[in-house]
Amino acid sequence: MKNKLNIFLLTSFLLAVAIYFWASSLHSKQVGDIPFDLSIDNSEFVVCDEDQIDQYYLADTYYEGGKRAIKKELSKILNDLEFEFEFDKSGTITFRFVVNCTNQIGRFRTKMVNENLKSTSFKSSNIKQMQETIKNLKHWHAGKWNNQPIDTYYNLSFKIQNGKITDIF
Repeated sequence: MKNKLNIFLLTSFLLAVAIYFWASSLHSKQVGDIPFDLSIDNSEFVVCDEDQIDQYYLADTYYEGGKRAIKKELSKILNDLEFEFEFDKSGTITFRFVVNCTNQIGRFRTKMVNENLKSTSFKSSNIKQMQETIKNLKHWHAGKWNNQPIDTYYNLSFKIQNGKITDIF
């Protein structure tokens, strides 16, 4: 009886260790992580902890005034730039980036899809202008964990309909 109990306890312990390491590996390499890429990222933008960049909604990262303020600031600037999207082109452009622990943003990645959620592309000059406009937003507030600022991911999406930006979310 003692041997069966020992085998059961040992098996339970090994299973718990295996689950712990499996869960740790899932947390360390998540879909959507943005590793530093010297060819496209600004080397002056640094994160506080390369191994721990959380999602904005887990750490309460926000822009002062919320999404409404982002939309207002970006809409004004982007409307003044008079983008030349293809008139018959519609879809969504999503910018994913990091808000670091010192309230700066960087490591931009872009994904573009059409109305059927198939990968597409828009003029690269427009994408660059949009990214620069987002970079000029200056009122970010880093997320916090145990009252300490941390690095987080954030994303902004632009809905394009018939060549015009119709929504920012």
